Amino acid sequence: MSNHRVQSQHGMSSSITGVAFAAGAAVIFSFLNLAIRFSEPHITVWHMMFGRSVFGVIFLSLAAKTWKIDLKGNNRFILVILGTMGTAGILCLTLALIRIPLFQALILFYTYPAVAALLSPLLTSDRITLFDWACIGLAFIGTAFILWSGQDIRMELSSGHIAAVAASMSLGVTITLIRKVTPVNHAFIPIFYISAIGTIICFFPLLLSGDGFVVSPTGYGWIFAIGILAVCAHLSTNQALLYLSSPKVGMIGMTETLLGALYGYILFTETLGWSTLAGGAFILLAGCGLIRSPDGGKSANLKIFLKKWIF
Repeated sequence: MSNHRVQSQHGMSSSITGVAFAAGAAVIFSFLNLAIRFSEPHITVWHMMFGRSVFGVIFLSLAAKTWKIDLKGNNRFILVILGTMGTAGILCLTLALIRIPLFQALILFYTYPAVAALLSPLLTSDRITLFDWACIGLAFIGTAFILWSGQDIRMELSSGHIAAVAASMSLGVTITLIRKVTPVNHAFIPIFYISAIGTIICFFPLLLSGDGFVVSPTGYGWIFAIGILAVCAHLSTNQALLYLSSPKVGMIGMTETLLGALYGYILFTETLGWSTLAGGAFILLAGCGLIRSPDGGKSANLKIFLKKWIF
């Protein structure tokens, strides 16, 4: 067998492996969304966030010990702001997943590349091209369609819609700050700050609440499930990035929104109007365009990688 044929088969095998891991990550993230929705009667948003954060701290601490990484990092003031914004984004997304249809929550959240593209020139050397502006405009048109669909089906725009948009904005700020500190920090460090600050922020509301850390056995099971699913999804994404480029992993990851629509229809009798579908299509096209932007490849790759590690 020729060397060229061997290399071709090896490349095909790697691509299949990468696709499998990326698709697996999207499925696991979709299960995580379901776990958040189903756990809501048993635990609060604070419990959900606390579980995710504690599992993140444990996993990253073990990984850092294995690879001898100092998690204290550099530019700690920015890292603290970054961790706070990241925590706020996760809390907002969790609230949105509980209060509005899954597809609406996820697709509004996927406007984050447009937010990041707008913020990046203010804090980094990135520049917005004409193509980027077109994608940003398309994303916000899609957002308007989604928000309009809430009124169109006689559902008042609730705190869930606001939370989904806030989650997108928070992640846009977070990944822009990560882009700024990445040159002097290991990739694990920003995520560790998000997990650590998330643990601290959620500890006090739980401590001061009536039930606190005491929940039903079912509640503890859901906290464990949310934490494990988040870690497994992150690990699967990280493995996919060993075989595929970040844009490809990100595009496969966008199937999470389609799975959300399917789950919503089957499990929660959620319906999709024409404006919701049109808005979702606009946002997905805009996201794909920003990911594949010829002048923003490095930044876009980082955005997708960090999105999957944070959320």
